[in-house]
Order: sequence, then structure tokens, then C-alpha cells
Amino acid sequence: MDPAYAARTTTGKYRTTPLRALWQHAPYFHDGSAATLRDVVEHYNRVLELDLSERKKLDLFEFLKSI
Repeated sequence: MDPAYAARTTTGKYRTTPLRALWQHAPYFHDGSAATLRDVVEHYNRVLELDLSERKKLDLFEFLKSI
């Protein structure tokens, strides 16, 4: 979230990765530490302590693949 990053862009704004066809843009996270969308779901489930069931994680994964 360093403001210097945005200042270096031509628009002066942050650029986020579009969600459209998200499944095609692996690896994920700024450092490529999540190889798959499943890894992303597992990461947030753990870090945010969401306590998602396996079914809910699968549903979220399938939703992310659909957009």
C-alpha cells in the first residue's frame, strides 16, 4: 500500500488485477506465493479464520473460476 507505487504509474493511481478470467492469471498474490485459486481460498480461510467447511471452500473456488 505504498503511495510511492501509485505515484510511479502514468495515472498516479493503483492498478489492481481485474477479476475477469481470474483463473487464468496464476500465480496469485504479489509474490506469486499462491499457485492456484484453491491456495488463495485456503490462505484467506486460515488468515482470516473464516472456518469454511470443505463444501464452502469448494463453492467459493467454483465461484472464482466462474467470473
